[in-house]
Amino acid sequence: MGKVLALGQITQETINGWAEKFERRDGGYYCRKCGSRTLRTNCHVSIHLKEFGPLCAGPGKVIKINYPYCPNCDGKIDYAQACFHVGIGEMVPAMIKGGPGP
Repeated sequence: MGKVLALGQITQETINGWAEKFERRDGGYYCRKCGSRTLRTNCHVSIHLKEFGPLCAGPGKVIKINYPYCPNCDGKIDYAQACFHVGIGEMVPAMIKGGPGP
């Protein structure tokens, strides 16, 4: 049975770091730790305003991005969930709109 992975508050650096866990070879992405071929699922990211601090309040927009994982190291993940904090008038970084590689 799969699971829901709660990532908490993420940053652009967090998202960029996901790709560092994997290496591209033979037309696919593989776990650097165990060598297994990676899978992808959705990460549902709730957008909040920085001005509300840790209260996680904001416009209520939720976007989906790719979340790469290793089925051997991480187990089966049905989906991930996280929040991303932005300032008033800030745009959500372009990278979060599509998510990272694998």
